[in-house]
Amino acid sequence: MRGITRRTVLAAGAALPLLSAPSGMAQGKPVLNIGLGPDVDTLDPHKSTTIVAGQLFIELWEGLTSFAADGAIVPGVAERWETSADGLTWTFHLRGDAKWSDGSAVTAADFVFAWRRAVTPTTLLGLPEWIAPIKNALPILQHGKDPASLGVAALDDRTLKVTLEHPKPDLTVYTAYWILSPLHRASLAGHGDAFAQPGKLVSNGAFMLTGAVPQSHYALTANPHYHGARSVAVAGVNYQVTEDLQTELKRFRAGELVATKEVPPTQLDWARANLADSLRLAYRASTFFLIPNLTRAPWKNNPDLCVALSMAIDRKVIVEKITKGGELPAYAMTPEGLVGYTPPRPDWADWPPAERIAKARALFAKAGYGPDKPLSLELLYNTNELNRQVAVAVAAMWQQTLGVKTTLSNQEFKIVVSRMKEHSYPDIVRITWAVGLVTEYLNLLRSRANTVGPGYVNPAMDQAMEAVDQALTLEDFREKLAVAERIAIADMPMIPVMRQSSRRLVSPKLKGWADNPLDLHSARYLSLA
Repeated sequence: MRGITRRTVLAAGAALPLLSAPSGMAQGKPVLNIGLGPDVDTLDPHKSTTIVAGQLFIELWEGLTSFAADGAIVPGVAERWETSADGLTWTFHLRGDAKWSDGSAVTAADFVFAWRRAVTPTTLLGLPEWIAPIKNALPILQHGKDPASLGVAALDDRTLKVTLEHPKPDLTVYTAYWILSPLHRASLAGHGDAFAQPGKLVSNGAFMLTGAVPQSHYALTANPHYHGARSVAVAGVNYQVTEDLQTELKRFRAGELVATKEVPPTQLDWARANLADSLRLAYRASTFFLIPNLTRAPWKNNPDLCVALSMAIDRKVIVEKITKGGELPAYAMTPEGLVGYTPPRPDWADWPPAERIAKARALFAKAGYGPDKPLSLELLYNTNELNRQVAVAVAAMWQQTLGVKTTLSNQEFKIVVSRMKEHSYPDIVRITWAVGLVTEYLNLLRSRANTVGPGYVNPAMDQAMEAVDQALTLEDFREKLAVAERIAIADMPMIPVMRQSSRRLVSPKLKGWADNPLDLHSARYLSLA
């Protein structure tokens, strides 16, 4: 069944103690302080569109399947499952000891309720593609079909039948993510959309939400009713919010954190020399994108311009001279290492620099720009030292190669995400997409992806992705995905720059931390020596 793969806290009725060391103690077990990175957009698993929030979601919720410490897919609430010969029907059998944090049983009906809520249009589902494989999901979301027609049914308390719109060989990866987790029905009935707050949220994961202070931290306490509670070695974890990587580094050095979210690029060499026993660099299945706003000029219906800008970027210089943390150049939308898929590369990726630059200039001229008509653009990115360094480097390359004048604009992460979804940024926005769902990188380029996508509309791409949807075996799935990938490479509606690495500082005292391509690290696997 394995697949590829703290401080004073506002709590419900009480306050948790100040934690100035890597861990406090509660009931003889440590409470960990771990860096989260930027603040999350929401704790509602159906409304979030950020992978940052995923770290909290995997602690609070458990789906039919779950993530092992190494990122592999393992049984979660479902202890086993089987599929029909045509790949359209999956039957999941739930474990008998799955419980909510209030002690009540997790049932198949809780999944039915949650998935129907996800597709109800008024919910405003943040990532609709993640539930699109379920029968009737998109007709409900887009055309108002009855949510009760969704392809999910509780045959009894411990048996869930899932009917798909099309075969999905990697469905068990989807069921590990939060959009397909269950929800506590009584909480939603009592609190509505305000259910995801301390004192209100009833969860079924290894931890419960006991405190939340925006732009500060999220306090989680071990869930005593979790079926694997005996194996959880910590009493809780406080995820500390920070967008300033230098501040996070200082907190780690002061012993206030046992793990950081990142390492400042300018301090990487210093960390190699002085914190070698703590520095963790690992491949991360991700794509650092520059996304043109294809809903407006000059980007709309102008692939020559997008390809020219992409070809003008020397990715090897960026990863070898700028970031230097194990990042890899990216020429395709989809990262390597997911369900055995290896994306194709554009021919120009291996050209000599002079030939690549000459072609970039020719396409730039074909798009209508050059010395007599220079291009000026704004590059929006969320505040982060690594993002700034890459943005500065890219702007310099565009200037030197094409004469492009780039204005850099940085804003808070949540604002950048909001502007991206609204397509209210003028030219190009930077975003990293890091998820173990291999199809979802190219799903951003379907014409129906009108929220998190760049506004790309290409019937050939839609047809290619429909062919991907019909693949019954993983081999056929990968072959058809490569066909769609080549269409995306030819048009460059999103400009991939690099595969980001996971670059963290992890205390040697923290045990159980396993580097993995998803860069997800649940505290239920961690302990403190």
